[in-house]
Amino acid sequence: MAQPVKLQALLTATLLVAMIVSGCTRKVGVSANSTVAQNGTPNPNSMQTSAIETVIVATQSIAGIIPATGKILVPENSVASIGPVNAGRIVRLYAGQGSIVKKGQRLADLESADIDQAEADYLKALADYENARRSSVAEVKLAQANYDRTKFLYEKTITAGKNLQTAEHDLEVAKASAESSVNGTKAALTAARRHLLILGLKDSAIDSLATKPDLAAVFSLNSPIDGVVVERNASIGASVGTDANLFKIINISRVWVDANVFEKDLQRVRLGQQVKLTVPAFPGASFSGKVILVNSIVDPETRTVKVRTEVANPDGRLKPDMFANVEIITDVNGYKKREVHVGIQNGDQVEIVEGLNAGDKVVVKGNYLLLQQSKPE
Repeated sequence: MAQPVKLQALLTATLLVAMIVSGCTRKVGVSANSTVAQNGTPNPNSMQTSAIETVIVATQSIAGIIPATGKILVPENSVASIGPVNAGRIVRLYAGQGSIVKKGQRLADLESADIDQAEADYLKALADYENARRSSVAEVKLAQANYDRTKFLYEKTITAGKNLQTAEHDLEVAKASAESSVNGTKAALTAARRHLLILGLKDSAIDSLATKPDLAAVFSLNSPIDGVVVERNASIGASVGTDANLFKIINISRVWVDANVFEKDLQRVRLGQQVKLTVPAFPGASFSGKVILVNSIVDPETRTVKVRTEVANPDGRLKPDMFANVEIITDVNGYKKREVHVGIQNGDQVEIVEGLNAGDKVVVKGNYLLLQQSKPE
């Protein structure tokens, strides 16, 4: 067997320079140079060289890509369906389809006879609480004064000890009764207030009920999120029940893209990987995102897994249900120069006894010319 030698020795036209390729095929810059003699006559050597493709060998990094198709979705917490929690009649509308709204912004006013009852219940609970608080203070004050007087008389040996014990007992009972009365009426007041909040009244409106000359049976529907009104099923004068969805609001400042990735590529997908997104609606434009979810279920028919990407969409160009092409950028791969030892030669085939493994990919095109051009003149 021939003695192994290093790659730098002249081997064959196909194995003078070997470079390991891990991952996907890379693109390299190509340069072709030719020279012309000063007298205008082409140099024969340069004519041969000009017809030969050459590349400069260097260590570079590339990223693997998993292509897939998917659909744009609105995040679940960025969708709101708004309807009344109490049956009523619409009396005012403040937003329509296409309106941009902020969280807490009023969408509609409704009036309902049930609001009157809820407001009356709140005012009664408020009055009961105030009465209980005032009477409790008075009863405790009276019991305290009786105890203090009895204690004074007892210390002067004017009254018996059992009278002091009775006064002390009465004071403790008055305190316990006052606490129970106040707590009970306070709980009823809290429940009545919560009922009004559920019906759509704001805290400021509830606080002003005690000073209003009359009760207005009106409550508001407010937006729970920032977003755009995409549906409005409401008109002034319409009577609606608690099952009505009057407004639908979405926020698409960030969107999801669910892509179908073949199970054979799943081992290369990781949370947090960068994703490039394109859509037919905007040719030439691309959007960036990150993988936020890899589904645990494989579709038995397509043999794919849902991979979810979150994409910033501040200008709103990406719309729900658009089709999208995604490229999941996997781990970065690299090229490395390898030193090899050769063995037996058979025609244009050479045995590599050291430096390469079965299955390795090598860059071999134009290696002889690269070697010649790399020699010092």
